Amino acid sequence: MNLNSHILLALAFGLILFHNDIALAVLVGIGAAIPDLDREYVFTKRKIFAKYQLHRALFHNIFFALAVTYFNLYLGLGIFLHIALDLLTSPTDRGVELFFPLGRLVKNFELDYDGNIRQSKGMMWYLEDPVRIINKTADPGLKVVVKMPWIRIYGPFKNSRLVDWMIFYSSFIFIQLYELNNLITWWETFLYTVFVKYVFIDIGIVLFYATGELWRRRLQFRNLNNKMKYVIIGVMTFGLSLIIFQGLYLYSPMKPIINLNTSLLIIVSMLIGLSLAYIHVRIRFKKITL
Repeated sequence: MNLNSHILLALAFGLILFHNDIALAVLVGIGAAIPDLDREYVFTKRKIFAKYQLHRALFHNIFFALAVTYFNLYLGLGIFLHIALDLLTSPTDRGVELFFPLGRLVKNFELDYDGNIRQSKGMMWYLEDPVRIINKTADPGLKVVVKMPWIRIYGPFKNSRLVDWMIFYSSFIFIQLYELNNLITWWETFLYTVFVKYVFIDIGIVLFYATGELWRRRLQFRNLNNKMKYVIIGVMTFGLSLIIFQGLYLYSPMKPIINLNTSLLIIVSMLIGLSLAYIHVRIRFKKITL
């Protein structure tokens, strides 16, 4: 989904959940902008991103989302909302690798895209990723270099098309109607919150994304001199520094929902459960498919 759709939907959810507290709602919107920081290619070549498939993986997984949620509940909520929207997107847009990097520990798959069954002594995912669709339709930096398991979650919708823009316009209209009785005051408070209270992190996000998109879509295909490349890298680095600078002041750890002993019991139970499931499936099917 487009970044503006992510942010507006998160802002609308924030207003509903936190009873018109604009500062908290804006934090949720800022959180929704964070996951796509794994998107820009200015710091490396597109071939490397295509090889390792970092976009929609590095900052689009539940482990990263949970870590940020512990750091700041409202930023974390925005990240979860971002991931939820991207779960609806197509193989062309590369969906979401929800359990990155754990899913990559298993590299084989049982059934390829033509329905051919493969054999392996180790663990296997069931399906091959739809490589042929991806390589014909995806952005160059998102195309898969080799066959790989279907470890991403895909939906039916395409970025920048009907559903994406419907979410954007619907969220904007909802916010206006939701705050209709006090709309002018709301906008005054909102603009103050964005451009004064959270000015550094907001400017950082704009600089990083605007420069990154300029590079990703246009400049990297031209023969630029090193000076121009350093300028682009410098602007993006400055933007990232502003995000980190103000982001550190947002540290507000939430209290753990479960204590340490319960967490250990969960881990032990899952390990034992995995071992028993492995034995069960191995005996019944003579092979291990996730």
